Amino acid sequence: MATFSHLPAELVEYIYSYLSQPDLYAVCRLNKGLHALALPFLYRHVDLYISEGDRIPRIDRFCLNISKDHRLAARVESIRLGPSSEGNVKTGQRWLPRDSHFDDDAMYALAMKALENESLVTKGDYLRDALLMREYAAYAALIMMILPNLQRFHISDFDRASLDHLHTALRNLRSELEWNHRQASEGLMVRLSCVSTATFNVDHFSGVSYPPNQTRFNLEPILNLPGLNQLEFSIPDGLDRRVRILGAVSQWNTTYFGTRTKRLDNITRLVIRTSQPAVNLLRPLLADTVQLQSLTYEMFYDCDERDDAPAQWIDLGAWSDSLPRTLRILVFAVENCNSSAFPFKQPRIGDKLYGYLDLTRYTELHTLEVPYPFLTGDADFSITTEIYPLFPPNLRHLSLRTDMSNAQHYFSFDTSRLPRSLTLQESQDEARCLVNARMDVSYMFHAAMTLLDFATGLETISIWQPADPSLTWFDGQIEDFANACRNKSIKSLMVYPMMLRWKNREHWNLVKEVSICEPSGSTPPNYERLLRRERDGIPLGLSSQYHLHALRNHQVRFR
Repeated sequence: MATFSHLPAELVEYIYSYLSQPDLYAVCRLNKGLHALALPFLYRHVDLYISEGDRIPRIDRFCLNISKDHRLAARVESIRLGPSSEGNVKTGQRWLPRDSHFDDDAMYALAMKALENESLVTKGDYLRDALLMREYAAYAALIMMILPNLQRFHISDFDRASLDHLHTALRNLRSELEWNHRQASEGLMVRLSCVSTATFNVDHFSGVSYPPNQTRFNLEPILNLPGLNQLEFSIPDGLDRRVRILGAVSQWNTTYFGTRTKRLDNITRLVIRTSQPAVNLLRPLLADTVQLQSLTYEMFYDCDERDDAPAQWIDLGAWSDSLPRTLRILVFAVENCNSSAFPFKQPRIGDKLYGYLDLTRYTELHTLEVPYPFLTGDADFSITTEIYPLFPPNLRHLSLRTDMSNAQHYFSFDTSRLPRSLTLQESQDEARCLVNARMDVSYMFHAAMTLLDFATGLETISIWQPADPSLTWFDGQIEDFANACRNKSIKSLMVYPMMLRWKNREHWNLVKEVSICEPSGSTPPNYERLLRRERDGIPLGLSSQYHLHALRNHQVRFR
């Protein structure tokens, strides 16, 4: 068998495109030939997160390399900066320890050369001193200002900021403010206009949500990016009660947006994650994103060590009145859980769901992904409830999620990890939960069959299967559903989340899509494909926090 270094360069590059940054770095150190092939991939997607255990990456070396070699800088398409969402990451500023093998004088000289014609950074700016002090945030700010082709910008931070200099540089881009006497250079604005996608406090690597009570939140600096059209962010708890972030979402009102509307005109896609009833907070934002085409809204509430989610946590009537009429894609995901409780002791949605979702006025909306209760109005998954969904008139693609059902959080629990066996009552609760989960799966099958009769112009329907493989639809149900779709000339797909099926939290945003009916005949029966991160423009990995926590804490039975 040929060794790796003897493979054709095209095949090696194809393999490199699937490797993570640490793997690419390891390959670079094997020999010069592999180093030359791997280098473009190593600098394409750069991860400089402060990782679990408070490990600070060598951001100084990266900054020096791109300052010396503009070809390397031009290869960078995306970058991640700030603290990771996983545990044991401290808040506050970071300083890299001194390294006798790193030339700080050369780094400083290159930084001063890059900043000498940059009017955004004055001669007395503390950023210059912070570079000498090897501050993480100073390197981050400099990197942002010198990368010429950056397209995706992922940052995160806590209340006690780790990226102060970066936030300041972004905030100062807004020159029309009375207190701001700085003006970014034309070259800097051209470089920053390449950034089309930004995320704030969203960890796409681990999938774990940021701590809701200590996360920094101020979107104003990010909105200063001139070419931004896709924005993803998470909203911390108690935002409307936090005084120190005035000027952020809590102050989104007509007066505040009067000078900002032009900078929201380009936003076409929003992905929002929150645990509070934020529809009223977000209404001005939704009103001012006049070209918004895609909205994904994930509601996650963990009642561990706090009260359960409030009544009317999800007000569907308010959402029906607040959505922009320009929407083409709408996604809702819901996860109401208690991470410290057994899977058979999870809270029910009950009266937290209020009203009904009326989309009959949204003529542009053609793609919809929601949990069943958003369409049925029945949070109890009762088989006797009549179903009258209020679909958008031009709906073509429908995806039905298992959120809010008894099947959502269920998994095969590993009791061997417990200090004691389950009590009789707990064993009975576990058995009852499994029965209820299977009943909800049966309800979802019948509801999906009923919904086919209401969506008359439907082209595609996707059915999400429960995360636990033991609750998948029976073969007979899948066949009956495929026949019903075939009779209506509707393409039907089954979507299987892979995290619990492969029992690996790295697959939190991986799904297997199986085509069970394709009227056009363009794909063979039972055609399968694996999808990660996105599926037809819709984010994957939504409503997966409870199972991420279970795998992280070794609660899932592996056999």
